[in-house]
Amino acid sequence: MPRQAAAAAGFATGTNGTRLLLRPPEDLDQLERVEFANLITGAPANHFLPSDVPLLAAYAKAIVAERVASGELAAAYVVDGKPSPWLPIWQAKVRALTTLARMLSLSPGGRVPTKSPEATEPTSYYSRLALEHRDDRN
Repeated sequence: MPRQAAAAAGFATGTNGTRLLLRPPEDLDQLERVEFANLITGAPANHFLPSDVPLLAAYAKAIVAERVASGELAAAYVVDGKPSPWLPIWQAKVRALTTLARMLSLSPGGRVPTKSPEATEPTSYYSRLALEHRDDRN
């Protein structure tokens, strides 16, 4: 069996990868399905797993609901001298989007690879002794 080139390992499998397994749930409407598709196609092919579908669906719903609430707020921020009833709805959807984005690693911080603890070099015994040793003679 020939050895696999290291350069070949870095390419996504595209439509042959996990994207085929990620289908929007039936309860999403057309706008939510569009957002679901935008999420899937906007990330690397192997970013999401089939177990992420409920969170992706909730994120797509939250995007659409936030846009509706934002539009209603833009039309009338104050209703009868009070803040629009759409304000708490919009705030809740923004919070939901923030939480779901963090869970799905959609934020900029989620795209930065983090070092695993074992990737850092362990401290040598002598370095540890030097840190623990206190020289009282000076």
